[in-house]
Amino acid sequence: MSLILRAARAAAALLLVVSTVQAQEAFPARPVHVIVPVAAGGGIDTAFRTIGPFWATELGQPVVIENKPGAGQVVGSDYVAKARPDGYVLLAAGVPIAFNTALGRKLPYDAVKDFTPLSLVVTQPLLVVVHPSVPAKNMRELLAFAKAQSSPLQYTTGGIGSYGHLWWEMFRDRQGVAGQHVPYNGVAAALKDVVGGQVPLLIDAVVPTGAQVQAGTVQGIAIVSAQRSKSLPDVATLAEQGYAGFDAAPFYGLLGPAGMSPAVVAKLQATLARALANPSLREKLQEAGFDVVGSTPEAYAALIRSEIDRWTAVVRKQDIKVD
Repeated sequence: MSLILRAARAAAALLLVVSTVQAQEAFPARPVHVIVPVAAGGGIDTAFRTIGPFWATELGQPVVIENKPGAGQVVGSDYVAKARPDGYVLLAAGVPIAFNTALGRKLPYDAVKDFTPLSLVVTQPLLVVVHPSVPAKNMRELLAFAKAQSSPLQYTTGGIGSYGHLWWEMFRDRQGVAGQHVPYNGVAAALKDVVGGQVPLLIDAVVPTGAQVQAGTVQGIAIVSAQRSKSLPDVATLAEQGYAGFDAAPFYGLLGPAGMSPAVVAKLQATLARALANPSLREKLQEAGFDVVGSTPEAYAALIRSEIDRWTAVVRKQDIKVD
């Protein structure tokens, strides 16, 4: 091989390395799209639309929120799982990232293997509410009311396999209380019928249900969290009412497709962490009912795995079917 040819190949290789490094250093060079796998207006949509502008400032590029609802968040999740792993298409992942696996759903992706965890972002406590006609102001009174009924107490949630559904099945079973789930396709319809008195009991996240407690259209029974919600300071936690060990929090995090560059992951996680540390953003999220968390990619990955294991056991014991 001639010296000229060798020199040309060496120069080409060096140019490739330099170009690659420059491309990595330039990330992000265009807007980052965050896929929200539910319709606009829900808790996860509210959270990421609030976070987006603050994160964009840290990234130096716009953060575009896109809603791709369908099939219990499967449609949007699958879209991200099959996207290029370049960091420009990410998933705002809700609890179904773990629950769909725990429920035994046939999925077009593997929740653990087909995504790159970036960070846990926020959590929000579950909230137990009843129609004002129910003679209960706390959990002890609610359980006594349920046990006094001649038939299983009806309750509703955002749907079969939702966090509220699985949590109440676990809790009521351990308390020796019967229950009949009245499933709805989304919490909006469920909440409407509890406000209207068609169903007496609802278990769902603070957002959006907490607004109805504030308005007085439903009675808050308990916050399922280690501490009271700043948006509902008068609603006591379960532990305060004598029911320790049942805390559970719907969680929202950020995932990318599998195979993302560690440098891109680090850039996304670090800029998100700085955004979440912004006092103005934290105040906005807390006023809306969210608890700001943030985490390492490793901690978020561990949470997803632990949630899959925890709720798989509940699904099997209660023989919950979704398909």
